[in-house]
Amino acid sequence: MGLLSNFSILLALPAFAALFAAAAVAAHSLLRLVLPPPERLSENHEVAGFIMGVVGVLYSVVLGFLVGTVWTAFASAQQTMDLEAGYVGDAFGFASLIDAPQKRELERLIARYALDVRNAPSPAGSTAEQTRTGALLRQAVGVTLSLTARKGASSAAILQLDGIRSELLDTLRKLADARRLRIVQSQSRLPQGMLEALILGAALVTAFSLLFGVKSYAKQMAMTALLAGSIGLFFGLVIEMSTPYSGAIQVSRASFNVVIDNNHLADFAK
Repeated sequence: MGLLSNFSILLALPAFAALFAAAAVAAHSLLRLVLPPPERLSENHEVAGFIMGVVGVLYSVVLGFLVGTVWTAFASAQQTMDLEAGYVGDAFGFASLIDAPQKRELERLIARYALDVRNAPSPAGSTAEQTRTGALLRQAVGVTLSLTARKGASSAAILQLDGIRSELLDTLRKLADARRLRIVQSQSRLPQGMLEALILGAALVTAFSLLFGVKSYAKQMAMTALLAGSIGLFFGLVIEMSTPYSGAIQVSRASFNVVIDNNHLADFAK
């Protein structure tokens, strides 16, 4: 499954469908060699169809529930990414208001953080990227704590600097929390038991379709392929969306693009 996640979404989901369909058709072709002829199987269509309907509904309900669940988790991951970008923009805005010798260094650290997150191979970032962004945040906090007013600054300017420092520290804390949540969400996976249940359920539903007898071999294989392909399509959707920071379906980093472009952070990161 991990190999399919490396493809584009335009290829990954059809590949899931094709994989399930091919496996079902191959199994059905082999079983037709040992199963009774279609005429014998057709005698049990009424009972088999009723059981197939019950089993199919049970599996579709579970699969539909999982699609809704992973979509909710995916939307939450997107919100985390957008919040992190927003905190970066807020932090840079506060840094631009500072009238202190450390202003340029603080702007550079925040800009480099934004670029590192935006340019990472995946939204979750690699271990090296996580180490860099963590170090940049710690440096930004250190610079903020060491902010000093320029020589000869008025009492009002010093008071203003203290207020900005307090707001900036609070924003950097929120930024660190959002970053930590992004990393935690990137490590979440579909529970192993749930994945096993999905696969076994797909196998059982498909197995019921093999007990129907249709005289035309081509038509029966087409129906088997369509059933298994439909299951594979939504199975793939659940698998891909359960890992929002990796795979074929990933959260968007458009919010970071907006913050970087609007504040010209690429120039400040140099």
